[in-house]
Amino acid sequence: MTDIIIKTYDVLDEILSDPSIKEIKHLNENIDLLYKDEIKAFSDAKIKYQIVLNEGGTYHPDYKQSIKVLSETKKTLYEMPEVKKYLELELEFEAKLNEFLNHISKTISDHIPAPNKFGMIKKGGSCHVH
Repeated sequence: MTDIIIKTYDVLDEILSDPSIKEIKHLNENIDLLYKDEIKAFSDAKIKYQIVLNEGGTYHPDYKQSIKVLSETKKTLYEMPEVKKYLELELEFEAKLNEFLNHISKTISDHIPAPNKFGMIKKGGSCHVH
């Protein structure tokens, strides 16, 4: 059992040393510094939208305005070059992890559900040990 734990830490170290993880961390720090106003505006818009949903949903008088502001603030933030790069790297890394998980699950058993290329697990799979 100790060997498995040690191997797990080795795999984790390898994952964390991936250049895309380092770039994601770097971009995350820069985004927090560069786009404080945009992040705050988006966060405030999300809070306002959630309040509107809780108070009346689509029937609330401020519903259209709150969803418009949320959409605009999200678009502004997500169009920043660092944010675009961050999201791109995040998707690429997620695909690598899903591929790794698929490889591990297939090595153990074909009956273990594993994420597809979209990160979703199909229903119906289970591991039956005979």
